[in-house]
Amino acid sequence: MTGSAPTLDRVDLDQRGRAELGFLRSLRGGLAPLRTAALEKLERSGAFEGDFTTIEKLRERTDPVLREDPGFRLTGAVLRWAREQTTPRAVAAYERRRPQLEPLALPIGLDRFEDRLGRRKPPAYWSYDFHTTTGGWDGHEQMGFVHHELVYRYMLIAAYGAGIFDQRQKVAEAAPRAGYRNIVDLGCGTGQYTVKLAEAYPRAGITGVDLSRSELLYALRRGEERGFAWRMVRGAAEDTGLEAGSFDLVTSFILLHEVPPAVTRRILAEAFRLLEPGGDVHFSDVTPYAQRTPQQAWADDWDAEQGNEPWWRTAATLDLAALAAEAGFIEIQQRGLGPNAYPWVLTARKPSRENS
Repeated sequence: MTGSAPTLDRVDLDQRGRAELGFLRSLRGGLAPLRTAALEKLERSGAFEGDFTTIEKLRERTDPVLREDPGFRLTGAVLRWAREQTTPRAVAAYERRRPQLEPLALPIGLDRFEDRLGRRKPPAYWSYDFHTTTGGWDGHEQMGFVHHELVYRYMLIAAYGAGIFDQRQKVAEAAPRAGYRNIVDLGCGTGQYTVKLAEAYPRAGITGVDLSRSELLYALRRGEERGFAWRMVRGAAEDTGLEAGSFDLVTSFILLHEVPPAVTRRILAEAFRLLEPGGDVHFSDVTPYAQRTPQQAWADDWDAEQGNEPWWRTAATLDLAALAAEAGFIEIQQRGLGPNAYPWVLTARKPSRENS
């Protein structure tokens, strides 16, 4: 494609698409009273009392209380059905308006896109239908656009407001230094966090890495719309193939709970390899259960089960600081940036040559 990019404020759906996504949004929102009733029942039962040692012990106390509760069972069934319907309905809405929407979904040029995965099979964990997304993040050739402009816009933002993405700005601005030269955003998706990095560090060169071709292509398009010259690389966060010691900041936003714990260890090792001496790692992800109340931890764990989040629990119980130290990092810090300690941020430094 050549020429100037159309503006994305023209993205719109036909009446059927708006109605179907609006119905699913309202259906999920309508479950709130049933969820509140379940939480109140657990509180009355005493399931949240006593020491909160492990999520497994907590679930042993909570699950029997709700096992036969009809309202709670209905909540889980309806929530899963609605999530399973979201991607097919959004894809169908896109296809009905493909001639109008496809020019908005593709980057103007591909000179800044690099496929380092090639014909190699992606890692086994990549085959999972994350967030009940039918076919995963590449289940449709324009899944990046479909999810960002249709699912997010017509469901998440419509339900919660645009402020739900403000955490990305806070995380980007919380990196240890006021300026960076070369940044790599691991698991960058459609570039929501990448945009915030580019705004926070306008002089830095930015490379995004993700396994999804469709997400990367739409990230490129979003960067073009804003005048950012990003480099987008298709590859695994734990094995990027990028040059060692070529970045002064390796960062990610909510990537680690999407991979098994053994891969998290490899991602930290890869971050260490990619950093120049004295460079920073800055990862944000789900809040550890130990930092949550029993009520919050139970809700996190149950929601993760319903939303096809197979490694949320392990991410919320991993000792990230220990894994960072194992990878060789120093000056390791962890903290919650927002309400209820979310997002949870790990920051550490690769030793300089003088300290190594």
